[in-house]
Parts: sequence; C-alpha cells; structure tokens
Amino acid sequence: MDETARLAAEAWADIPAELRRLAQEGVLFPNEIFWRDHYQYLKDHGYTLRRRYEVDWSASWNTNGLDKYDCEDSHSQCHGLINDATRRDGSYVVLKRLDTTSLSARDELMMARFISSPDLPMNPRNRCVPLLDVIPPMEGSSDAFMVMPLLFDIDMTPFETIGEAVEFFRQIFEGLQFMHNHNFAHGDCKWNNIMADSAPLYSHPPHPVNNHMRRDYAGFQPSPGSRTVTPIKYYFIDFDLSQVFGPNDVRLRTPPWGGDSTVPEHNIPHDPPCDPFPVDVYCLANVIRRWYLDGVEELEIKPKHGFEFMRELVSYMVKDNPQERPTMDQVVARYDDIINGLGEWKLRSPVVTVGESIGIFGFIGHWVKHFVYHLRGIPPIPRA
Repeated sequence: MDETARLAAEAWADIPAELRRLAQEGVLFPNEIFWRDHYQYLKDHGYTLRRRYEVDWSASWNTNGLDKYDCEDSHSQCHGLINDATRRDGSYVVLKRLDTTSLSARDELMMARFISSPDLPMNPRNRCVPLLDVIPPMEGSSDAFMVMPLLFDIDMTPFETIGEAVEFFRQIFEGLQFMHNHNFAHGDCKWNNIMADSAPLYSHPPHPVNNHMRRDYAGFQPSPGSRTVTPIKYYFIDFDLSQVFGPNDVRLRTPPWGGDSTVPEHNIPHDPPCDPFPVDVYCLANVIRRWYLDGVEELEIKPKHGFEFMRELVSYMVKDNPQERPTMDQVVARYDDIINGLGEWKLRSPVVTVGESIGIFGFIGHWVKHFVYHLRGIPPIPRA
C-alpha cells in the first residue's frame, strides 16, 4: 500500500459511522459543503467543479441502479482544502483554498507568486508547480483560491526502468538546487510534496480521485505509456512552510517543522532554530532512501533492486550533523558523475521490488521492448 492510499484509507476510517452512512445515501461530507456553495462563483470565474458539487446535485446511484462506486459522482476529495476543476480552456487544474486572514496562507500565496514571477518559470531547472491564477474571495468570504495544474502521485504510474527513476532524481535534485540558488528553502521536501505531470502517459485523462478510471468514467484507464518514450516532468508542491531569505539574512527558522519526523535538527529538545537548507537536503535524500534503498516497513513500502549506486550520495546527504551535508550544488555535481558512470543496459534494467519478480515472460518482454527502443535511438534517460 503506498502512502497516499494509506492516508486515504485512514481518512475514511476516521469518518464517523453516521457520516459514512449518509455518504452512502448521497449526502456531501461537511468539508464538501464549502465547494458546493462556491460552485457557481468558481464557474463564473472560468473553473467548473465536478458534477458532485453542483448546487442541485443528487446522487446518481440512487436512480441509475448502479453500485455507488461505479458512479463518477461518488468520489469526493477527502482533503477539504483542495479540489479539481476544469478550466474554461478545457485543461484540468487544482484549486487550493486559502484563508486570507491566515498569516501562513498569505505567506504560501506570496511564495507561489515568487516562484511564478516572470523570470523564474522560464528556467528549465525550476520544478516548482506553477501558479496559473488566483481567484479572489467571494463577497463576504475570506477564502481565495490558488489555481495550479492537476498533478498526480509519482507512483501512480510505476517506474519501468532504472533510467526513468534516474531522470526523476535529476529533476528533483536540480529543482531543489534552483530553489536554494534563489535563497528559497522549501521546508517540507517529503514524498507526497513531489508530484508528477503523468497525464501525457494516458490516452484518456485519468480521474483525479480514482486513477484507475478514465475521468469521464466511460471505462477503466488503459495501461499507461512509457516514460522512456514520453518523458514527464515532476514538481514540488505545498509551499506553506517555505521561506525566502535575503542575501544578508541569518538563515535560521523555528517550528513548525515539515512532515519528515526523522530530521536530526528537529529532534533536539526545546526546538532551537536551525538552517532550513541542510534540512531540505536531508529530506530529499530521505525520500530516495526510504522509497528506493531501504523501504519503510510501517508503510509497507519495500526497497527496489538496482539503486545501490545512490547509496553513497544519499548517506552523505543524510548525515546527522547538518554542517557535514553537501549543498545542492555539490549534490548535483556528484550526481552527474554517478550517472555518467552508468551503462546503457543498467539504465534500461527493470525496476523490481525486493522480494518480487516480473517473471520470465515479463523479463523477456521488457528486454525485447527496450532493445527496440535502443534500435530506434530512444535514450535510456528520458530527459524532460
């Protein structure tokens, strides 16, 4: 079970039985009422929520004879602060609700505007999710909306080859290097604050909640295409703990901390201020350590074969003493040296979870396909 699925299951289990019963009957959850009440306002601004949030919505499964979970409008966004929408131009986006009376929300909006300022988005190393629009609060409300592209979990489409994961590592390393070079500390570089623009891999747009289905619920989502053939981009999200420092500022911050509870500086009694830049380095390396090198037993995440070439660099990045950790400039330079030492067939090798097997037919099929890619001149590292 991946972390996103685990969190969704826990969120459902935490819902009181009476609310679950009402949801089965077709009643919105309390945190969805806000979106229903803003449906027309958002539509007037060019953003249409899914049918579930229309003012006069009634549950389709009560009249069409289908099981609830076979109906598109049964799927809610468990997180009350975000929802997906269709933009007037037909593109799919995410709306994030921000209470403009909250200092942290205003800071997050300021960060989002900073990274979307005219010069920064053009830099190919900028891997911060772009801010597409800001919708002001409705009259009588303090809730504004940030509009961003609709992204998906990194592992919604599993990595097929070592080279595909190598490109993921490159993008997130260069993305954090870009932020740090602009005196910008992310503050919460955990696994689910990095997302993928996976839509180009699918012949039909995936449903934003039930990714196994097409968005229009006309059928199951066909198998995705190959990242090797169709390179995709990865983005950092969630800047509510981010901070920009001036060139002469003391680079220290105090709690609240990010979601990685293993950061050594964050486990010192009385929470003394710490430099957030080495913390970012630690957290990003810990993503690779936990999801690829060592696994996470309590989350039922198993390590993957073939990534030991990352061990030395990751160990360097997660040193207990933050002063002994490399800067992101040093990380990127060392990573480039590592990747330059990997051969083509290593990069085309399949990503296999420890304790599992792709089987003889899967093995043959994998290598036939990637030998064809080799003959076609498709590189093993799909740069995007």
